[in-house]
Amino acid sequence: MAINCRCVEESPVDPRAGERLNYLTMALEARRALNALRLCLKSRQRTPELTSSLSAATASLEALGAPSDMYAKHGEAIYSTYEEIKTLQEVRRALNVDDLNLSLKSLLSDDPPKEDTLRMAIRFFTALESRALHHCDDPALSQGSMS
Repeated sequence: MAINCRCVEESPVDPRAGERLNYLTMALEARRALNALRLCLKSRQRTPELTSSLSAATASLEALGAPSDMYAKHGEAIYSTYEEIKTLQEVRRALNVDDLNLSLKSLLSDDPPKEDTLRMAIRFFTALESRALHHCDDPALSQGSMS
């Protein structure tokens, strides 16, 4: 029995598949952070997932502060693709939170983590997930600013 592969040949290739994958990956990472933050809000215990997510976010926000060194500071879990960097910049600008990076870093050291800081981190990662999904759904909008 022969397999008809015409459907594959006739399917248009999405020229923005890579961009969409980067946005979707960022949204999934933000969702993972949100799940860990909500668990921490209830238990006041940090999980390895939360520590990893916060470390990646703080390293990325720090790298945004020195754009010339952004790729020199590239770490294992840092947001580093154009799509991730652009989305992170948009969210940081839209949230307009003083010392966002310091607040996120404090969650890595405060014991137990403070509720108001956890809620601010939830707002940050919710905005990050939302914006990444927005771009994933319509990558042409990735060039605009966050409304």
